[in-house]
Amino acid sequence: MEEIKTQTTPSPVRMNPDKIAGVDLTAGEPFLAPEDLLEGNHRPRGDALYWGKELVVEIYEDDPGTHAITNPFPVDEYVMVLSGKLILTDADGQMQEFVAGDSLMVPKGFTGTWQMLGNYRELIVVERESYENALKAGEE
Repeated sequence: MEEIKTQTTPSPVRMNPDKIAGVDLTAGEPFLAPEDLLEGNHRPRGDALYWGKELVVEIYEDDPGTHAITNPFPVDEYVMVLSGKLILTDADGQMQEFVAGDSLMVPKGFTGTWQMLGNYRELIVVERESYENALKAGEE
């Protein structure tokens, strides 16, 4: 993962345009339980663009696939679809489609299915403390 420098004084941080374009993203460890992968593959890639005191900004990319979100989503997550298509279906069966350029919020507590089509890549923004807690819980 690319090193994110800690700032001593607040200053704007340019988001790495190569990472946003999907160039040389770091391969990640699969984090989905095998039983939650409904179809396709799960080969996550991504990098952090910013770790601030309150927010985290990352690029995430994955192979086409559909997975079940059976445990309530652990954070409020802002998503901007950069490439491919995202289809989210909530627990009530309401389906929404998002394509490159679309932005959405995935609310904490969401359950349903998450389907990625094409060369799916997204930019996410999450609250840092909640995100770190979710990552720690996933490691247990």
